[in-house]
Amino acid sequence: MNTGAAKLIKHTVYSLFTIYLAFTNFSVLAAPSPASSSATPDKLRLHNHLDISKTARQFLDANIDKSQFSRVNIKMGQLDSRLKLTQCPLPLTSTLAPGSQFAGKTTVHLRCNSDSPWTVYLSAQISLFGKIIQTTSPLTKGHILKNSDLHAVEEDLSRIKYGYFTSKEHLIGKQLKRRLPQNRIIKANYVKAPTLVKRGELVSIIAENTGYSVKMSGTAMNSGARGERIQVKNSSSKRIVEGIIKEAGVVSIN
Repeated sequence: MNTGAAKLIKHTVYSLFTIYLAFTNFSVLAAPSPASSSATPDKLRLHNHLDISKTARQFLDANIDKSQFSRVNIKMGQLDSRLKLTQCPLPLTSTLAPGSQFAGKTTVHLRCNSDSPWTVYLSAQISLFGKIIQTTSPLTKGHILKNSDLHAVEEDLSRIKYGYFTSKEHLIGKQLKRRLPQNRIIKANYVKAPTLVKRGELVSIIAENTGYSVKMSGTAMNSGARGERIQVKNSSSKRIVEGIIKEAGVVSIN
C-alpha cells in the first residue's frame, strides 16, 4: 500500500470517529435525567388545594338549611400554599372540627382514608342573614309593645348571641323590662308578659266548677301576668287563696 492510500484511509477513519463522538455526546445531553423525568409524575400526584376547598364547601352547603334564611354567605379560607398532600384516590370525608358549628367562624376537618392517609383543617366564615325585629323609636321601661313600635330588618343572625324575634306577632302586647333606644334588636330577655294584676289592688275572684260559677271580691297579695298563679285575700271571709290570673283584675280559683 503506497503512502497516499494510507493517509486517505487514516483521514477517513479519523473523520468517522469524530462524527461518532459528536453523535454520542448529543444523545447523552438530550436524554432526560432521572430527576427531571420523575418531577412531572410527582407533581401530578399532589392533591389540588382547590379540590379540597370545593369538598369542604359542598359539605357546608349540604348541612345548612337555607330555607330558614333570607340569604347565606360562605367565605372559605385558604390552605398554606407550601402544604403538599398526596393525591387521595378516595373521596375525602368531611366533618366539623370540635367546637365548630354551621354559623359564624367555623372549621371543616377533611381526611383522606387511603393507604397513605392524611388530614387537614380548613377555616370558613358563614353568615346567615334573616329578618329580625327592632324598635322604630326609643321606648321606656314598662311600655306595652304595639305594631308601630316594631319593624323588621335583615341582620347576620350568626353574630347575635342569643334570643331574638323574627315576627312582630310574638312581641305585640309584651311589656318592656328595660328602656330601649331606636333601632335596637329586641331580645327575649328584654320583654315579659304584661302585668295584669298589681299587688294591693281589688280583683274579682271567680270560683268555677262543673255546673256553677261564683264571683266574689278580694285583694291581690302579689302582682302577676296572664296565666301566673298569685295569692288573693277574700274580702268577706278574709281567707287567702291561690288562683290563676285570667285577665286584668280577674283571678280564677278551682
